[in-house]
Amino acid sequence: MKKLLQKHLPLIADTIRKGTYSLKMCSASVAACIFSFIVVFGCIYVTASRNIAIKQIRWQISQIIPQLNELNIDIAYDNIEFNSMFFSPLIKISNFQIYSFNELNNWALSFDNIKAYPNLFGTKKIRFEASSDGSFSFNDYKTFMKTERTFLDIINQNDKLKEVVLHTQDINLKNLAKIEKISFLLQSLSYKNSKSSITLPSFESFFEINNVNINGLIDYPLSSHINLLYAKASIMGRFTPEKYLLTTLETWLKEGGFIEIPNLIVQWEPLTLVGRGSLNFNENFSPRINFNTSSKGLLRLLADLQKNEVLESKNVFVANILLSNKAFKINPEDEELTISTPIGYSDKKITIENLTIKDFTK
Repeated sequence: MKKLLQKHLPLIADTIRKGTYSLKMCSASVAACIFSFIVVFGCIYVTASRNIAIKQIRWQISQIIPQLNELNIDIAYDNIEFNSMFFSPLIKISNFQIYSFNELNNWALSFDNIKAYPNLFGTKKIRFEASSDGSFSFNDYKTFMKTERTFLDIINQNDKLKEVVLHTQDINLKNLAKIEKISFLLQSLSYKNSKSSITLPSFESFFEINNVNINGLIDYPLSSHINLLYAKASIMGRFTPEKYLLTTLETWLKEGGFIEIPNLIVQWEPLTLVGRGSLNFNENFSPRINFNTSSKGLLRLLADLQKNEVLESKNVFVANILLSNKAFKINPEDEELTISTPIGYSDKKITIENLTIKDFTK
């Protein structure tokens, strides 16, 4: 037996070696086939996903434009291209412009180019990136604009809006202002018990502007530097989508909808203000704002506005007396007095301590 094994051992070893080599070659071929299949299937999947995204965006544009028109807002562009090819922008828009056609106060914001990209896998998220060059106009005033980075993310889930993120940084508005950063977030909220009788928030949002340097040649009572503008808000009440946007908003208002603002921060020398309050609307969608605030520098701000004949001197005089009686220093070294007071806006009038200090109807 031993001699027999010694005689056939080289043959067995050779057979094993050839079998191992064949198995390796076969495994490489199988792996290559699997890899090729994954690549081909992935390309087909991504292309199909992009085509679906294009159809969704076309449909959404057809729905959004009429809704914007209800708010006296419209969009325009010179050319729009859709591309389903992999690694190419999903959308290219040249000379994009969003503007209002309100006769009293018209404004327009434009960008030379906008490109949109979907997620690599799936189409739930679309990112719109704007070019660095653009312009902003308000009535007869126009300024050119440059930004370091501007993008808008729109995320959908189950064919409903899930989240909107806007971010722009290092904005230079020629001869007007330089802004370090603007951020905005809007996200929908969902609850297990959707039939609750309690008014619950349907959306939550954050808005923030950091480090704004305004052109010193512009005449205004505040300083030329805004350190921070921040607001956190919750949109209370449920939205029931209807054919027209205004009808949807009317239904929301009738069902008790309003906007709660639990946190407001303004750091704009000489004013430092924190507050919380709410924003309501009447049947004509005219806003009613009520805030309970705590601030420093309010007395100096009112004096400067009165000096520039921006506010009504009679009521400001009375308001100053009321506020001075409430003012105090938190720390002995404070230069500005701290004041806690309600501030409101309704019927085109600004009030402090329920006194009208500015009437925009006059």
